[in-house]
Amino acid sequence: MFASVRSVLRSLLDHEQIYIFQDQLRWLWIASAAGILAGTASAILLASLEWATAYREHHLWIIALLPLAGLAVGLLYRYYGHSVEAGNNLILDEIHLPKSVLKFRMTPLILLGTAMTHLFGGSAGREGTAIQTGASLADQLTLLLGLDQRDRRILLMAGLSGGFGSVFGTPLSGAFFGIEVLAIGSLGYSAIFPCFVAAFIGDFTTRAWGIHHTVFQVASVPQLSPTRFLAAAVAGIAFGLTGMVFSRLTHWIGHWAKRSIRWSPLRPFVGGILVASAVFALGTTQFIGLGIPTIVAAFLHRLPAYDFAAKLIFTAVTLGFGFKGGEVTPLFFIGATLGNALSAWIPLPTSLLAGMGFVAVFAGAANTPIASALMAMELFGAKAGTYAAIACVVSYLFSGHAGIYHAQRVGSSKHQRNHVDEGLSLARVAEQRRQGTSPILAEIDQFGLFEGSIMDHLSVLRLYFSASQVVKADKWWKRFAPQGLGTHLLQQAHAAGIEQALLQRVIGGYLKNHALLMDNGEIPQARLPQCLELVADEEKLQAFLRAHQEHLAHVRIVWLRGQEATLEAALDRDEIEQMTAIEAADEQTLQGGSSE
Repeated sequence: MFASVRSVLRSLLDHEQIYIFQDQLRWLWIASAAGILAGTASAILLASLEWATAYREHHLWIIALLPLAGLAVGLLYRYYGHSVEAGNNLILDEIHLPKSVLKFRMTPLILLGTAMTHLFGGSAGREGTAIQTGASLADQLTLLLGLDQRDRRILLMAGLSGGFGSVFGTPLSGAFFGIEVLAIGSLGYSAIFPCFVAAFIGDFTTRAWGIHHTVFQVASVPQLSPTRFLAAAVAGIAFGLTGMVFSRLTHWIGHWAKRSIRWSPLRPFVGGILVASAVFALGTTQFIGLGIPTIVAAFLHRLPAYDFAAKLIFTAVTLGFGFKGGEVTPLFFIGATLGNALSAWIPLPTSLLAGMGFVAVFAGAANTPIASALMAMELFGAKAGTYAAIACVVSYLFSGHAGIYHAQRVGSSKHQRNHVDEGLSLARVAEQRRQGTSPILAEIDQFGLFEGSIMDHLSVLRLYFSASQVVKADKWWKRFAPQGLGTHLLQQAHAAGIEQALLQRVIGGYLKNHALLMDNGEIPQARLPQCLELVADEEKLQAFLRAHQEHLAHVRIVWLRGQEATLEAALDRDEIEQMTAIEAADEQTLQGGSSE
């Protein structure tokens, strides 16, 4: 009887599910630890900002000290935080190309820098701080647990999600933010479970510390109709363009400040003078700090139409000149007040447009439409979230290839005319556009190669092995789900900075002393050959071979150096041109036959 029960269980529960369960069980406690750390840091951040805001509003004279506070923050980062000054962009770079564990000092420095920015009257947010604390604290587990580069990337993404979900009280949005923010138009789900766990545990932790989040209410949500769908889309265009303007203005001010003021601590000093002077000239503190009272007011009644523009300028100057903090809460302010202003022309309720703008400007500026739409549903409910989702998608498209995170990469272009941007960071895209639109195309040579090069300085390394080969496990739990050799080497090549790598699918072939095999079944044969091709400087390829020689005992290695690679590229090009000519001739023949 027991034997039959075991056989039934084995038939119902495939080995794949066992491996998945074991792997996710491991990530459950790792991501939970990351979430607890992120949630605790967010609680400290939110409590400190609440105190700083209250103290500033009761002692307005302190705003006059904003330039000195900026100088102090600049000195702090110049002498103690230079390695972590890149902040959010450093984290994204580490996820794309892991190099070294984030230093713990990122957490206390960004907490102190953000608190000083708010205490003395800068205009900034809190999400950037929460992301940095969540990721840097989570990354400390890397060395403690001996995680490899793949697992470290997942851990950093979980830290992002934990920080974002806990600081706003929106764990579902936070879970997707950690996945979506890495690359425009491209999602990978390797970290989806750890991101969900860290985001929800982070939110639970922040609330357990007694922190409460502001409640925003959309008072009226009409039934969705084709006319109102179009109205939401029109609003989305305005939100997307505003997000693009904010991103580009902030980066432009940052670039100008770096060119004009060589000594970095002096930049926030100058920015502090500008912001403090503007505050005293206008006679209001409405546009500094988080701006939560104005955001709440945008849901209740009409506000001056210029409020969004004033907050945009205050925040761009504050962050562009080097003060610390996030961009997202100011984007909430900008979006909510812009939506409030648009209600004079767009036939939708004021509170609904404020809620739509609240998330949609952020969606365009951060290129995260899914996370933003989910945030709307968490904050405003499903009916209002539907309108917001429409605005978020349109905003995302119309913000173009611009964004607040310049280390974010273009995974899939928003328009086919900009497909050459794919794979580039937003910083690189912006740089090329400043130089003009032609340099990339001008650098392609007769072989279709970039940099005007014929690859004399490059070598090609080809590794041949069977699809069944796996990596020897260095941890006991990895023996239950061994990783394929091809996937492992491809990931390691990416982490090592190899210029180009291709893991090629093989239709048929054979290795030395092996039988000829063809991929003609639904399940590929385990001993079917695979080829991993790497392109880089020979020195880097040699280093890659030395670093992974323990896995290459049964791998055949072929080198193509410099001119050999050029000749092969020429042959490949000739073959492509011949195939194209044949296809064109066949198409003409078919068209001729159809016309007759």
